[in-house]
Amino acid sequence: MALKKNFTQIPNEIFQSKTLSLKAIGIYAYLKYKSYCGNGQRLFPSQKGIMKDLKIGSDNTLRKLITELVENDFLTVKKGSIYTGNSQYKLLVPKKCGDNSS
Repeated sequence: MALKKNFTQIPNEIFQSKTLSLKAIGIYAYLKYKSYCGNGQRLFPSQKGIMKDLKIGSDNTLRKLITELVENDFLTVKKGSIYTGNSQYKLLVPKKCGDNSS
């Protein structure tokens, strides 16, 4: 029976990456879930909210994991303005399966 609601789809390419850590994959899955349960690609969560939800202890750890996703072309980040504060995250999927070993 196929699921029709209350689930999050994660692209297979993220699991086939030879360069991503399990924690970075977890961040991607969380962001995918937060992007309107997988219906969107852009989202604006606060770093404090991400850290609280995923029990990440330091800003530095979160930044390293986000950088890992950016460097492997799974995520782009646009810094937030002084008005909104939160950065804009855009989830990406590589075009070729396993083609993220740059």
